[in-house]
Amino acid sequence: MSRKAKRSEKQKAKKTAAQPKPDVKQSAGNSTTPAALISEFRQKRFSGMELGFLSLLLIWSFLVACFPMRNMDIWWHLRTGQLILERGTVPYFDWFTFVDFDRPWIDLHWGFQILVTWLYRWGGVDLLILIKAFCLSLTIGFAWYAAGRSVPPWCKALLWILPVICISGRSVVRPEMLSLFYLSFWMFVISCVPAHPKMVWLIPLITLLWVNSHALFVLGLVVSVLFIADHLIRVGAQGRFGLEKPSTAISRFTYIRVGVLTLLACFLNPYLEQGFLFPLTLYEKFSVDQAFYSVRVGEFQPPVDFIKRSGLQNLYLFSQVLLAGLTLMSFVPLLLKKQVNPFRILLFIAFTHLAWKASRNTGIFSLISGIILCDNISDWIRLAVPPKVISAPGSRRENITQTNGLPGITILGSGFSACVFVFLIVSLFSGHWNRWGGEGKVLGLGEQEAWYAHAASKFAGQPGMPSRAFVSNMGQSAVYIFHNGPDRKVFFDGRLEVNTKETFQLYEQIKRQMIGGKADWAYLLQDEEGQRPLIILDSRSSRNEIRGMLTNPGWRLVFADQAAAVFLDVQAAERLQLPVADPRPLAQPPGMRLRK
Repeated sequence: MSRKAKRSEKQKAKKTAAQPKPDVKQSAGNSTTPAALISEFRQKRFSGMELGFLSLLLIWSFLVACFPMRNMDIWWHLRTGQLILERGTVPYFDWFTFVDFDRPWIDLHWGFQILVTWLYRWGGVDLLILIKAFCLSLTIGFAWYAAGRSVPPWCKALLWILPVICISGRSVVRPEMLSLFYLSFWMFVISCVPAHPKMVWLIPLITLLWVNSHALFVLGLVVSVLFIADHLIRVGAQGRFGLEKPSTAISRFTYIRVGVLTLLACFLNPYLEQGFLFPLTLYEKFSVDQAFYSVRVGEFQPPVDFIKRSGLQNLYLFSQVLLAGLTLMSFVPLLLKKQVNPFRILLFIAFTHLAWKASRNTGIFSLISGIILCDNISDWIRLAVPPKVISAPGSRRENITQTNGLPGITILGSGFSACVFVFLIVSLFSGHWNRWGGEGKVLGLGEQEAWYAHAASKFAGQPGMPSRAFVSNMGQSAVYIFHNGPDRKVFFDGRLEVNTKETFQLYEQIKRQMIGGKADWAYLLQDEEGQRPLIILDSRSSRNEIRGMLTNPGWRLVFADQAAAVFLDVQAAERLQLPVADPRPLAQPPGMRLRK
């Protein structure tokens, strides 16, 4: 062999010796040995199982939110969205009432209103319901990936049943549906920050969208403050008291920059600092003024009031109480093992407080409780089953808890979970779910039969009719606004951020006078020309007022259907040549059980 050939052989040998020895675990992923193939198959099977159970959960979540529309506020939201597009501006003072017309209106819902206006134009009520159901499924989907990474898919799907039931109880076409999605995505981003630090920059963007959709954007700020508090507690503990040291994936300067951008995003709304401070106005309604509003507005009542009055017979209330109990108990085994997570504890305390104050906060409490419960169960599993290091080619090594190590439990759990979801989906189509819920939420689209006073509102908007209207219940005012506002105005509606407490008290006083057959109240509501308002009364919730008006000789029933009645004073009815209407359609509204 020549010297040149020998030198070449020595160089090749040096290069071979200098190369790192292959990682046994990594090379196993590329091997074609039976053991490697089995391991790869198990990982694919686990991923397929997760996809399967997540699909079952999302399908059921979508279907459980598909019921005929019955929430009232959507109509003034739609009319406001139409006017914003027509006028090119958001409201700064009230557009729809003749009493509080000079009151400021901080309409942070304007982004939601434009969205639902476009959707309504494209697909009507049916599309609104489908988008609402899709939004709920998307919320649950992000929450699924935000917590419980070590929980087997079949178990995680079962854990999310209670939160979905609770959220579906208030799954209506309102800005709240966007807040739930934003909150879920916010929690998802926070859960990904340790592994993907750059995702923290999504927080200011979420804030910008949220603050222009709903006043509950403040919940994102609450979560972030608690997240920072958790970080500071861990820094101070220095590994003591069962607290792990905080993640160093993000520097404190990055936290500061993201925090500043998030606060700036809160001010990027049409109302600037007034919009940023608006959540305090809402909080005042169910804190300082709770004694006034809780007895008048159902969603402002604390859940404990419902329990005292009716017990736990309601499916949604029972699910909320059970979820709260399970989430609270899930902390106990971890605390006994000195596994403390301040962030979850603070989250649970904060959102339990909100749920305790008002039933309208059921959805956000249930979403956060579901995430906390899954994360706590995940920690149980990690403590009970040691993780195994698995590394894939070209990826970072990850600790994955081997839940497939117990094939018997996996098979039984998967079969049981699949049966539960098949049962739940079948119950929706068979109508049993409707009977269990007890609220008439049947699977379907469209509007609840004879629920909205559309015909009465259109009748009241004819030429020559009074430009002012007194509508009861206040929810039906939104329907009147949709068809006739803002040219024709109402006395009072459901926008409690606009109408004052004094107007609410006067509204109730007028209704009591109607029931008693009195007519003095009408002079308080007449316009500049001395014309009295027309009266629209809901056939379900205003039956006593209808009886009182029927016996009042100064007023005439000029329209009646199964949804509502319209009354005019006799002089206006004679001027418009409107005869007395047949009151019999008011006797039996669809789906309403009347006392004998």
